[in-house]
Amino acid sequence: MQSSLFCVLLNILVITAQNSLFNVCHGDLGCFSILAPFGFTLERPLALLPQSPDTINTLFKLYTRAQPATPLDLPATQVKTSLTTIWPGFVSRPTKIIVHGFLDSVDLTSWGKQMKDELLKQGDYNVILVDWSGGNKLPYTQATANTRVVGAQIAQLINQIIATVNTPAKDFHVIGHSLGSHISGYAGERVPGLGRITGLDPAGPFFENTPISVRLDPTDALFVDAIHTDAGTLLTANLGIIQAVGHVDFYPNAGHKQPGCIKSPITSIEQWGLIDGAVDLVICNHMRAIRLFTESINSVCSFKSYPCVSEIAYLFGFCYKCGTVGCAYEGFWATPKPSGTFYMKTAGTPPFCLV
Repeated sequence: MQSSLFCVLLNILVITAQNSLFNVCHGDLGCFSILAPFGFTLERPLALLPQSPDTINTLFKLYTRAQPATPLDLPATQVKTSLTTIWPGFVSRPTKIIVHGFLDSVDLTSWGKQMKDELLKQGDYNVILVDWSGGNKLPYTQATANTRVVGAQIAQLINQIIATVNTPAKDFHVIGHSLGSHISGYAGERVPGLGRITGLDPAGPFFENTPISVRLDPTDALFVDAIHTDAGTLLTANLGIIQAVGHVDFYPNAGHKQPGCIKSPITSIEQWGLIDGAVDLVICNHMRAIRLFTESINSVCSFKSYPCVSEIAYLFGFCYKCGTVGCAYEGFWATPKPSGTFYMKTAGTPPFCLV
């Protein structure tokens, strides 16, 4: 009898220890495991538990045409209690949500605000910039783990807006750069019928060749498109994912080694400013997807892209006809059809669009 009781208690202790080591729960955001496929796999040999929402300190910054310069800041931890008090004038209209990546923040680089300005110029949107800079620092493994919590927080925000303001899920478009692309995917998993996700050079390390539950994929929204500008591996000093992750995937200039990215620090700073220029100097290829998408919003140029099965076919000149599949248009004006992978050339300096 005592032996049986000891075995039961031992099993309880083992299960408790396993749960605390490999699993963490964060209230109504749910529980997060780091067992396979999220950790201890060939693609993810290291794994850390996501940090708490209080540590990540995600902030949602709302801009509209009525308030284009000064945002209304809503902490992610207050979405369920303070949405209508902090955003009292929030009305049902198409909503764009912009998510930065690793080591970035809304106030560190200006691209998020520049994209916001172009979006508000183009249409009457709610534009929400997501700042999760409390959780995207080194080590990269920890930032990667935290993306799942941020994705859950964005989903919670969208679902709360849907319930409060009666906005349909199809009216939401989440735009993420690098790790922000996969955050967008995690959000989409929790919002049935989410309208669109755009991945801007989705991060490759810890995501390449993983199951769809780990990375951005076409099931995350009604329409998923991606622009790959630094596709490769860490061994080749590339930060973006190679594999197609959307209904439509664009590979400008074969998806890597973007024209104009080898330049002097002075040229880079003159082109983009001190902080953005310094960042662009280091990760120019990775940032190019942002530049292309932002330009496409109000450009009279179409960013026409040609169907292509591979980089080799593109390099041998087999991808410069629309063919039976049809051509696609990279960036803001992309559509679900035609689907597949598309290649095109761009210029090395703004305006980037050639066709």
